[in-house]
Amino acid sequence: MPETAAILAAAGRGVRLGAEIPKQFLEVRGRPLFLYSLSVLEEHPGISEIVVAVPPGWEERVFTIIRKEGFRKVKAVVPGGGSRQESVRRAFLRISRRVEAVLVHDAARPLLSADLVSRVLEAVWLEGAALPAVPVRDTVKLAREGRVVRTVPREGLFLAQTPQGARREWFEEALRRAGDREFTDEAALLEAAGFPVRVVPGSPLNLKLTYPEDLVLVEKLLGLDIRPKL
Repeated sequence: MPETAAILAAAGRGVRLGAEIPKQFLEVRGRPLFLYSLSVLEEHPGISEIVVAVPPGWEERVFTIIRKEGFRKVKAVVPGGGSRQESVRRAFLRISRRVEAVLVHDAARPLLSADLVSRVLEAVWLEGAALPAVPVRDTVKLAREGRVVRTVPREGLFLAQTPQGARREWFEEALRRAGDREFTDEAALLEAAGFPVRVVPGSPLNLKLTYPEDLVLVEKLLGLDIRPKL
């Protein structure tokens, strides 16, 4: 299989969680949160190298943790920028030239599974770009100023997850075309550049830690360790 690099996006501030430190560095079951998804990427045979983007000033602390934990695939720990997209761009610049595809995963999704990584990787190699997503289950309401405007049909609506990936040349071109425009995820970046993105089945377990109640749920699920393996 051609070589694939993974970028772990761990440069966010996590303001909505209300913690004293960025949420990706909170200790959960004795380990910093970012290590859970990093371990999956490290152990996956389809990932050849990893670059971690962290808040400026956290580089040495994170590198020390990574070295202590014995990770071998982490090529660099880089300071993030003023936005997620800029952080990913900085990490992308540290990827080896031999790499032919790139995956980007949010460190705030610690319940990543090897099975999900494999699904995204397979779709990237077959079709050029992919993201995991789960269908919207609840009724969707469009509201303004606290009042319902209309009910939005949920057919065809999906909730995007990470990791999202693409062939290296597609991702590089999408970053170039973006210029000063900011996109919320890699799929939107690729779509804006005209590249088709395949949707693969995501996982309801692949939760994004955003609010304090999410931390309680994530901690319980990590303790159960019910993520599918390869």
